[in-house]
Amino acid sequence: MAALLAFLLLALPAKPANPDEVGGLHPPREETRFVFAWRGVPVGTVTLTLEGGRFTYSSRHLHTRDGQPGERRREVTLEVDGAGRVRGAEQGRASSAERARDGRGAVSEVFPQALWLWRGPPPVGCVTAREELSGLEGPHCVTRVEGSRVEGTLLGSPFRASYGEKGRLETLDVGDSRFTVAAPGTRLRSPPELFAQGLPVEGTHGALALEPPLEVSARLEGMTPWDAGAARALSARVHAAFTDKAPGAADWNENGEGEAGGCLAHALRFAARARERGVKVALVHGLLVVDGGPARPHAWVRVALAKGGTLDLDPTSLDAVRPDTHLPLALEEARGPALEAGRRWLELLRGAHRVVRRP
Repeated sequence: MAALLAFLLLALPAKPANPDEVGGLHPPREETRFVFAWRGVPVGTVTLTLEGGRFTYSSRHLHTRDGQPGERRREVTLEVDGAGRVRGAEQGRASSAERARDGRGAVSEVFPQALWLWRGPPPVGCVTAREELSGLEGPHCVTRVEGSRVEGTLLGSPFRASYGEKGRLETLDVGDSRFTVAAPGTRLRSPPELFAQGLPVEGTHGALALEPPLEVSARLEGMTPWDAGAARALSARVHAAFTDKAPGAADWNENGEGEAGGCLAHALRFAARARERGVKVALVHGLLVVDGGPARPHAWVRVALAKGGTLDLDPTSLDAVRPDTHLPLALEEARGPALEAGRRWLELLRGAHRVVRRP
């Protein structure tokens, strides 16, 4: 997870008016929080702060160590000038092949990566920027700007960003990671407890639902028709393979590999084993209610049946997936960023929907 966070919110240089050139005054303090989601699952927060010529990048994210989930905090503060350049930056850190150069062949200035993306949108072109957490410097390029959307590469890795009416970063997609701005006043618990208390459930009997409702697709395109017996047998094998069913490193492995893992690891491993058989299944992001408790995040799988219809299976518990215990939020590809699931989890974090029971 640390490598993922070092990769996030990379940036390019913005060139606002230099406050040092107008009476030496700095603009008022500005601060924005982002929720970091990996494959659709919120796992941390990032806070960007600019005040008095000091830019601070702070991350708090889920970190698994020795099989136990916990929180890891990292913070870096850089002195910057009014144009967003790092004061006293050592430009020799990047190799000559990596350095962005101007028309005279001179090495470009170094900018904090997150600062420029935050205050964008950046123009088309390449610059040298520094990853705040790792200190790595190299080329960061914008290849396309279309309205409020920007595309490019960060140290060679593709990214997409979108901006709001005030020109501030709202979402950033890099690989399987997405960063989404948290609206001012949004109350978020610290990782790994973004959903620690669960969501309250209104009512005592009936099927689970959201108010206002969210539509969830019945199946993904390209799902492979499969035999129900074979699917149930695979679910039982995946269940038995995990000796430790607590959250662990397997939850962050694309194929769910590892001895310890929670519901996400079980679902990912089921999908991986199905792929080995030439079968495509869907990963279900949703909520689980047990014994009248709150609704907590959960993941399971959905299989297309050869005789028609679909079958939902929960390899973590092997319990039946029922309307009064399991509430789907989004159907996603087992591999990929799961952007729709990420958007819906954030809506729940913001309190945009209530969990209710419909008799």
